[in-house]
Amino acid sequence: MIALRQVLLPRKAKGKRRETEVNHADSALVPLYFATHIPASATESMAMNTTIATEFDRPEKSSEVVDTIRAGTGLTESTSLTLPKLPAADDAQDIPSEPAIPQPGDRIGSYVLQNRLGKGVSCFVFRGWDEVGKIPVAVKIVNWENVYDRTAAMRQLRTEAAALARIKHPRVVRFIDFGFDPRWPYLITEFVEGRSLGDLLRTGGALPVDWTVYLLSQTVDGLGAVWRAGLVHRDIKPDNMLIGPNGVVKLIDFGLAKAPVLQIAAGQTGPELAGTAAYLAPEQAMDAAVVDLRADIYSLGVTFYEALTGRLPFEGKNRVQMIFHHLNSAPQPPSELNPAVPQLISDICLWMLAKNPDERPQNYEELRQAFDTVMGQ
Repeated sequence: MIALRQVLLPRKAKGKRRETEVNHADSALVPLYFATHIPASATESMAMNTTIATEFDRPEKSSEVVDTIRAGTGLTESTSLTLPKLPAADDAQDIPSEPAIPQPGDRIGSYVLQNRLGKGVSCFVFRGWDEVGKIPVAVKIVNWENVYDRTAAMRQLRTEAAALARIKHPRVVRFIDFGFDPRWPYLITEFVEGRSLGDLLRTGGALPVDWTVYLLSQTVDGLGAVWRAGLVHRDIKPDNMLIGPNGVVKLIDFGLAKAPVLQIAAGQTGPELAGTAAYLAPEQAMDAAVVDLRADIYSLGVTFYEALTGRLPFEGKNRVQMIFHHLNSAPQPPSELNPAVPQLISDICLWMLAKNPDERPQNYEELRQAFDTVMGQ
């Protein structure tokens, strides 16, 4: 992999590279695949993911974290981030003992729930209508049925809101609002028409190589913005990549995003297990609390592999077996499973999947250069 870095990186252009732009008006940039495989109906996948997360089981250190988050992350009032005071853990009257399940037609703040897009382990996702802005929105609401520590659950959703508010990039779903209804805390983001990459892979298998590179290249730029904001996503996978009808990708679901200031504010200490087993970097399987952006690069490599071959690099009957393979097994080269995959693309994918973080691309610039090299061929 060192040799691959030496081949790719000397070709790096001088000066600051302008991120990949997608001209929505230029139909030549939008593969026919997306016109035929993405329905006009909206699909939002940000809660439909099976993840390993232990944040809800941690004791609360403080319910007043707004100032800490702002001071440590550089947030200002201009971000329009409203993080209301959470009720204390023993303030039972603020949280109903038997919270209602959100239904279409319910109103939370200035938003009306229209239809439920899905139900995940820890939250619901609805399409909603912003009566002030007169636009459709995505509404994420905590699913109390599966939450043991309610205060910690609200704190985690607030941490996700703080993470999203730090990022302004066209390849990342846009933060709109966060609030606490007497029944539920909620997170509002832009509504994205389209499907997740996970849906496409489950229904159609491997994608054409050119389209895979096109999608992953956009994701690299989105991740670059995430990393520049001082965050690690920690749950990169096809289900967290939404694809619009024009082929534009947006990253979603920052529920497991990690940054030192957010961890301190949330009272997270000690080893942590977080992520989705099939896409988990080896070091993240050992302790998700200490990973850096290279863990996201590994997870993106798993996604790259799956899109190129139609299968995951490792198969396991359960999470333990899957994590064992991430730690110990070498993946079969994508070019051996799919002869249409060029050798260079296969090598870049394997570079991203190196067990040792030091042997992967080390930052956005190296990863961007690798994809630029492929796209320039």
